[in-house]
This record gives sequence, C-alpha cells and structure tokens, in this order.
Amino acid sequence: MHASSRLLIWSFVAITIGACASAQVPVRNFSAVPIAAKSTPTLDDVGKAIVKGGISAGWQMSEIKPGHIIATYRIRRHIAVVDVTYTSATYNLTFKSGDEGLKYDNQAQTIHQNYNGWVENLELLIRSHVDVL
Repeated sequence: MHASSRLLIWSFVAITIGACASAQVPVRNFSAVPIAAKSTPTLDDVGKAIVKGGISAGWQMSEIKPGHIIATYRIRRHIAVVDVTYTSATYNLTFKSGDEGLKYDNQAQTIHQNYNGWVENLELLIRSHVDVL
C-alpha cells in the first residue's frame, strides 16, 4: 500500500472517531417513572432515597423544597444540571442546564452523547434506591 493511501485511510479514521466523540443526540429525560416500592412511601422517604441514589451515582443533590431536587454532575471540566421532581408515586428527571462543552441545542433539543449516559446512570441508581422503600 502506498504511503498516500495509508495517509488517506488514517485521516478518514481520525475524522470518523473525532465526529463520533462529539456526536449530538436527543436529550434524555425521564417522565413519570413509577416507584415500585413494596409499601406506600412518604414524600420525605422518596426524597431521601433519591438523594442517596444521586450521591451514589456521583451527583451533588440539593433539595430545593419537598418534591424538588437539583442534581449537579461535575466531571473533568463539564457540568450538567438536572431537575428532579417527585411525588410519593413517581419521579421525573429533566435536563436543566449544562456547560458549553455539552453543546446543548435548545431548539433541536440535542446534547453531547455523554450526557445521556450520565443521566441514565443517575436514573438507574435512583430507581434502585426508591424501589426498595
């Protein structure tokens, strides 16, 4: 294989990998996720379980008022902020804001693909904590 062919192939690979690393995807929100608790938890029980789940996922959890928590995730130089609203029966995770590096597009409702992995992990760990109430 000629050097110019190899250079062309490696250039294509580098461009493809670079494009994938910053791919924009639809923002992942979670709405009306049911709490499958064995008992009927109080609003306070659910809030405490959500905080524990968020902390175990590496998020900073700040209770604004009963039924509303702000979750903040800091990784390297990125910051993602999620509104967590809840009742004793369901909860919601909704994108609130993010730094420039997340490339959030309000009109298209897209964001850097890594954000969805972070919020999916948050939801999984919250669910694991609220479902055992």
